[in-house]
Amino acid sequence: MKVLGLNMPLIKSGDDLSAMIARAAEQVGGLRDGDIIVISSKAIATVQGRVRELASVRPSTRARKIAAKSGQDPEFVELVLREAKRVLSISKDVILTLKSGVICVNAGVDSSNAPPGHAMLMPINPNRAARELQQTIARRTNARVGVIITDSNVKPLRLGTVGQAIGVAGLEPIIDCRGQHDLYGKPLRVTFRALADQLATAAQAVMGEAAEGVPVTVVRGAGVELVEKTKRSPKISPKRCIYSNMLKLSKKSQ
Repeated sequence: MKVLGLNMPLIKSGDDLSAMIARAAEQVGGLRDGDIIVISSKAIATVQGRVRELASVRPSTRARKIAAKSGQDPEFVELVLREAKRVLSISKDVILTLKSGVICVNAGVDSSNAPPGHAMLMPINPNRAARELQQTIARRTNARVGVIITDSNVKPLRLGTVGQAIGVAGLEPIIDCRGQHDLYGKPLRVTFRALADQLATAAQAVMGEAAEGVPVTVVRGAGVELVEKTKRSPKISPKRCIYSNMLKLSKKSQ
């Protein structure tokens, strides 16, 4: 498997991403059937116009109170509150939130790689955005590809970010390994592979987090079976999440 980074010009609101990706893919010999395109969530958000000027945001009383605890700008916190379904905890420079069924930092609102004085929001309906991008790329290049929209996330009790697929089209994001056998012939009972998240993390190792200028990668030779429509979602309810249950137990013991 190869992860091939595509250097691209600065993406702007309203840009034709499929055309930009098709041109940039000439760096790696063009797109081929079976390629998986992994694209930064900020690239999608930028095209969708999900950039907000902080000076134009009027913070609420609640935003000011939370900002006093987190040390963040009240205007930034106000955007977080508007985007989040629920605030889970508040700490230095971080508001842990629940958004679209996913636990994430600051509801995905981020000032990095946004113009000065602005903040970037998460894309609207990333699964639909991935599907539309997949379809327009197919029409433009005649290549049958998969698309993953990736965003940075952190894991409990781990330092540093990894990739997480927030939008997927053309491949199953989850592989059910239950019933398969391990090296000693024992059947797997609970194992699912987060394939889209694994590919997203591999891609982000090439994309970086700063000024690398690589918002898109092409994962080639991964041997992933492409599908017309995905059957399984990577999201699970809080009742099934082992970390959610652990947090509840932690609160009870305090």
